[in-house]
Amino acid sequence: MNYLKLILLSMCIATCYYALTISAIGIAAAGKIFWWFQWKDNFDFYHIAQNFVGIGLAALIPAFLVHSYEPSKKWLSISIVILVSMLFHGNINYIPLDPNGFVRFFKTTLVYGDIGSVGVFLEIILLPVLWLLVFKRIGHLNRTKPS
Repeated sequence: MNYLKLILLSMCIATCYYALTISAIGIAAAGKIFWWFQWKDNFDFYHIAQNFVGIGLAALIPAFLVHSYEPSKKWLSISIVILVSMLFHGNINYIPLDPNGFVRFFKTTLVYGDIGSVGVFLEIILLPVLWLLVFKRIGHLNRTKPS
C-alpha cells in the first residue's frame, strides 16, 4: 500500500511539474523572463537561459515536495515524477497516458529538435535531481552544524 501511495503522490506532483514546465516554456518563448535585457547577438543562448531559469524554478517545487513528503524513497519518487512528466510532455496533442508519449518526447526534443529543444530535454530531466541534491546537502549541513 505504501508504494501505491508513493506512485499516486508522484503522479500528482508530476502533473503539477508538467503544468509548471509548460507555462515556463511558454513564458520563455514569449521572451518575458529577462524582459529588461534583450540579447541580440546569440538568441539561442538567450532562449536556453530563459528556459533554464523558468524550468529551474518549476523543478524546485516538485523536488521540495518529494524531499518533504517522501524522504526515505525520494529517488524513486522523483524518478516517477520525471517519467510521468516526460509522458505528459510527449502526449501534448494525444491521450495523456498514451505510452507512445515517451517515444514522441524523445523524438521531438532529442532526436529531431534543435539546440533549444535539447536544452529543454536536459533541463526537464536533470533539474529536479539537482534540486534534490541541493536539499540533501542543505539537510546534511544542518545536521552536522556544531552547537
